[in-house]
Amino acid sequence: MFAVGFSPKVKRQIAKLGESVKHSIKTYLEEKIIPAKNKKELYEAGGTELVGNLKGLWRFKSSEFKNYRIIAYLEDDKLVITVLAVESRSGSYKNKEDLAKKARKGKIG
Repeated sequence: MFAVGFSPKVKRQIAKLGESVKHSIKTYLEEKIIPAKNKKELYEAGGTELVGNLKGLWRFKSSEFKNYRIIAYLEDDKLVITVLAVESRSGSYKNKEDLAKKARKGKIG
């Protein structure tokens, strides 16, 4: 079972979303991500480890909030996921290199 935390930026981003999107994201995290026991179950829930400049981050997407992406950092050894961004699909990967660098150095969370 994973614990999910949110960066302060994400709390502000989520507050700006419509009620149906907020509800969909909350339900997705509660039903798919938190109960997962390992990376395999995160993949099955729509998670993907990012590569290249974004290595160290994960992307989660679902048909329930298809125009948005959840960008997160996974502390695998502690089963902790820190959500770093909830953004529209078009902007979700822009300017995330710094987040990925911090994640690789273990300076997030």
